[in-house]
This record gives sequence, C-alpha cells and structure tokens, in this order.
Amino acid sequence: MQRGNVALFYHSRSGKNVFGIMQVSKPPYQDPTTKDTKGLAIDFEPIKTLESPISLGQIKTEPTLQSIGLIKQPRLSVIRLSKNEFEKIANLKP
Repeated sequence: MQRGNVALFYHSRSGKNVFGIMQVSKPPYQDPTTKDTKGLAIDFEPIKTLESPISLGQIKTEPTLQSIGLIKQPRLSVIRLSKNEFEKIANLKP
C-alpha cells in the first residue's frame, strides 16, 4: 500500500461489514509493536463513513465479486481489489 491509496474499512470480527472508505495517509513503516522486521504498520485517515454498512452476505450475492480474496480467503487482513471491484462494493445498497 502506498500513500494516497484508497481502501474499504472492513470489520472482520463482529458483523463482517464494510463501514467506510479510508486513505493511506503515510508510507508503510516498521511496526513498533514487534521486532519482526517483516511487520509493517500503515496509517489511514477516514474519507467517508457509509450510511449503511455493507455486509459480507451482500458482497457474496454479487456475481462479479465471486473471485475476490474476501470471499475466497476470508481470513486475509488485506486484499487487493480492482477499481471496478472497489466501486461495486462501495456502491452496494442494503
């Protein structure tokens, strides 16, 4: 992830919903909570809170989203989305 990249804020524990849109606010840096040099931290700034959360169930019903990592490997913390996939999810309605 690079500064300026846009991301969806997805809560994977309670509710499994997309709650908002955010942006990477500075380049990745060494995670200060670990000595593992592979661990990186990334800071985000909020752009928009969604009026209604978008559930994983809603995302799963979209035929064009069946191959995204969130559905194929739901335990991933970070997944890459194409611009079209991002826009499709961000524009889903309850």
